[in-house]
Amino acid sequence: MVLYTPYDVSIIMQDLTQPEAELREVTLANGIVLLGSDVQHGFKIERVISGNCNAYLLPEYQPGRVIKTD
Repeated sequence: MVLYTPYDVSIIMQDLTQPEAELREVTLANGIVLLGSDVQHGFKIERVISGNCNAYLLPEYQPGRVIKTD
């Protein structure tokens, strides 16, 4: 049996006993809402929480991806 998930396997299989990093919501100009954390030189996406039901399918908004900020 094959289970398709748009999320990276490491996110799904992570140890849930670890304390979760402090996450924050960011709303982009196109209306997509992302949940993630600040990293050096950017914002690391943990989850897409948006009114656009297909936003999680877009390659630029995949969990683990870092959006560079200036």
